[in-house]
Amino acid sequence: MAGTVFITRKFPPSVGGMETLASDVWATLSAGAATPTHLIAHGGANRLLPLWLPGATIRLVALVLRRKVDLVLTGDVVLHLLLAPLLRLLGVRHATMAMGKDVVWSPAWYQRVIARVLPRAPHVLAISSATAAAAVAAGAPPERVDVVRLGVEDPGLDAAASLAAAAELRAATGIGDDELVVLTLGRLVRRKGVVWFLRSVVPHLPANVVYLVAGDGVDAPRARAAVDELGLGDRVRLLGAVPDAERERLMRGADVFVQPNIPVDGDMEGFGLVAVEAAMRGSLVVAASLEGLRDAVVDGETGLLLPPGDPAAWSERLSALAADRTATRELAARFQVQCRRRYARENMGRELCQVLGIPVR
Repeated sequence: MAGTVFITRKFPPSVGGMETLASDVWATLSAGAATPTHLIAHGGANRLLPLWLPGATIRLVALVLRRKVDLVLTGDVVLHLLLAPLLRLLGVRHATMAMGKDVVWSPAWYQRVIARVLPRAPHVLAISSATAAAAVAAGAPPERVDVVRLGVEDPGLDAAASLAAAAELRAATGIGDDELVVLTLGRLVRRKGVVWFLRSVVPHLPANVVYLVAGDGVDAPRARAAVDELGLGDRVRLLGAVPDAERERLMRGADVFVQPNIPVDGDMEGFGLVAVEAAMRGSLVVAASLEGLRDAVVDGETGLLLPPGDPAAWSERLSALAADRTATRELAARFQVQCRRRYARENMGRELCQVLGIPVR
């Protein structure tokens, strides 16, 4: 019985949003498909990709020629661009995931390649409505583009467990019970809006707000400069890159998770997976109403969406959350329940198999 092969250049143990998304795609596909599934994945550094790709291509060709698979799913548009000529030559049915930046990356040479190849893609599976719109704008025929709602592994926390995690985080960090713990977690790149948030919002928040920033990236020096220049050292803690266990503890223990993205040409938030992860762990998510975050956060149901780049809107909302922490916890608990229902992995598995035409278990 022929099956499906998922081939991806971004996969754990390498760390990042695309790696996590690819892991979730594979988990739901392999669990949901009634036909055999195969994984060809690179979980190492980007610089090792040229060494991985030849061997991966040989494995892919062998699976197709031995009639082990009749469907190839590439993990992102970049990999699709590299493999599309071969897949057409092999005559095998194929589709590609589209993650966001892999569509809108701005170098002129890349956009020229996209304009030639993407219109011929048989099937594009976008991780959000914004990513789907970007794929169509890049030339993908609309009738060949589907949005697949992503699914996230449920940690199984309830409101009581979230309260215990919050108390543990405060005890470990010395943050007082009367303070609101606000967290941002992820790569510090411009589109994430951390520097904007530090300069335009944090100075206007109540004194009982403590802002934790976990992550590293090209914007880290600008974030440190903002903290120093504005004298925010007593209210902001730049934690740098954190291990998985600490990442988990932060998401479980924070009162509010903020993702204050701003628009950046040639870059975009394809989905906003960490916002879903945080909501499932009991943090109240406040995110910019921008790009894929509008799919990751359902305003008033799984979190709150605010206008990107609007300091007054962000300051007012976060100040209100800080003023009534009991109401904030109750709202977070309600959002947590809804988020677990909406973004269950099982839902994604069924939807992914359906759009790919794969029989379901």
